[in-house]
Amino acid sequence: MSNGFDLKDIAEFYSKKSDSDIIHIATQNARGLKPGVLEIIENEIKKRNLNPNILEGAKAQNKEYSLEEINELSQKLRSLPCPLCGSKTAKLNGTIMHTVKSFIVFSSFRKEPIIACPDCLDKKNEESIASTALLGWWGIPGGILQTPIYIYNNIKEKKENRVTESNGTLLGFTLQNVGQIETYKDDAEKLKLIIKYVKK
Repeated sequence: MSNGFDLKDIAEFYSKKSDSDIIHIATQNARGLKPGVLEIIENEIKKRNLNPNILEGAKAQNKEYSLEEINELSQKLRSLPCPLCGSKTAKLNGTIMHTVKSFIVFSSFRKEPIIACPDCLDKKNEESIASTALLGWWGIPGGILQTPIYIYNNIKEKKENRVTESNGTLLGFTLQNVGQIETYKDDAEKLKLIIKYVKK
């Protein structure tokens, strides 16, 4: 944004944004913003009487976190009900569904993170394995080459679904969404929306 823009131009730009745009920028797209721009966003948040935690989300995206800090934030997600089955009995964790679907000359490759209880994570990895084993082979050459790798990756991910601590996928998800999680860390309903699984 600094290319040809001074802070006055940037302030005017943000003043024309809607409240939802400001919230989205501050909680999800503030990584790399200069301190002057963060101050402009802070002014907009105050002027509009928005939740002051939104600014914490912007700052969080521009902060270096230790593994311990990310692990601590991930615990906020682990204690939520499972977004797939609603169970509250098991701590949540993360997995990645690796899926290949091939159509002779075209292959589709997806790596989709999911946060859920261990039982649901296992089911999702098993669905990916079955789907990839059935539909992955038919693309030349991508499907033939990638299908065994994606099946193996699902098996490997599945082994991490029941570890007692936050696994690598959950920690990565937490870091990637740190702005939103910092903003809403005391609002369980908002956190549920962050981890909600939306089938693509």
